[in-house]
Amino acid sequence: MKKMNRREFLTLTGAAVVALSLAGCGGGSSAPAVPTGKEAELVTAINKVWKEKFVAGQVDHEQLTLNQDAVDAIRCYGRVFEEVNETPHKLTSSDFGIVLRESGGLAEKLKKYGGEDSLAGAAGISEPSTEKVVALEDEYSCEDTAVRVFVDKLLNNSNSAKAEFISIYCPVVQGKTYMTAVVFWNKTA
Repeated sequence: MKKMNRREFLTLTGAAVVALSLAGCGGGSSAPAVPTGKEAELVTAINKVWKEKFVAGQVDHEQLTLNQDAVDAIRCYGRVFEEVNETPHKLTSSDFGIVLRESGGLAEKLKKYGGEDSLAGAAGISEPSTEKVVALEDEYSCEDTAVRVFVDKLLNNSNSAKAEFISIYCPVVQGKTYMTAVVFWNKTA
């Protein structure tokens, strides 16, 4: 099987998401993403730190609203880790099918917020190395220090401070739960 580089992987992922949304095929999971207790617990811990950032004038909104409309943006990669049951993981062309299956409805869901440009930041999954290795970065924890590091990662984008919503996915790999999240905003408002 031919290995693909990060650019090819992300380009194919984006092209597939656009193609599926234009074709009206959906392609994502037919079941709605329902937050678990861990997701609700994590958003509460994140909002404690987020409020401090708001008071300091570093973010536009006092709290993030848990909104799973963008969960496909991170679940598609979380599912790769879950299906291969390893982290770190070297990306292969077969991972593309997982990403495609899990992210198929994302573009359609984000239209009401102004499209995929409404995505503002993400945390929990590393950038691929030169060897195409990616890893889940943050084991699940609502402990203050871990949450502060996670929020700083979410804010590592020029549009992150505008975020109004957060989607959370907690993949489980080799019996450990990890936290991943994406923040987004309503560009149409």
